[in-house]
Order: sequence, then structure tokens, then C-alpha cells
Amino acid sequence: MTQKAATKNDHSNDKSKSAAAVKERAAQTVEKSVEAAQDSMSQAADQAKQVAEQANAEISKLTEKGSDFVRQNPGAAVVGAVGVGLLLGLALRSRD
Repeated sequence: MTQKAATKNDHSNDKSKSAAAVKERAAQTVEKSVEAAQDSMSQAADQAKQVAEQANAEISKLTEKGSDFVRQNPGAAVVGAVGVGLLLGLALRSRD
């Protein structure tokens, strides 16, 4: 092999090694990005779960308070329900 051919072959090998190194770095970058995205999604899911649990606890408290009010004041609860029904009926009736 001539010196010129050997130099050309070395150049080709250098380019192949360089391309392989770039490909490996790109693969590592993509892998890190995927891991970061998965971590972010996991954290978001955990936060959403906590918020849902807190909301459920608040709704349970309000339901219990409402039930207690109705047990202690059944007349007021009936009058209130009738009033709300009348207001909704007036607001939703058709205008002919």
C-alpha cells in the first residue's frame, strides 16, 4: 500500500471513529433526556395524587358538615331546597 493510500485509509478510519463518538454522545444525551422527562412525569403524577387526596378530604369534610346541618336543622334545609328549586325554575323556564 502506498503512503497516500494509507493516509486516506487512516483518514477514513478517523472519520468513522468520530462519527461513532458523535453517535454515542447523541445516544447518551437522548437517554438522559428521557430519564429527566420520566422523573418530571413521576413528580407531576405524585403531586397530582396529593392534590386529589387533599380535595377528596375537603369534599368529605364539607359533605359531613352539610349532613350535620340537615340533621340539626331539617326545616331550614327543606326551606332552602325549595327556595333553590324555585329560583332555578324561574331562571330556566322558557320565555314564550
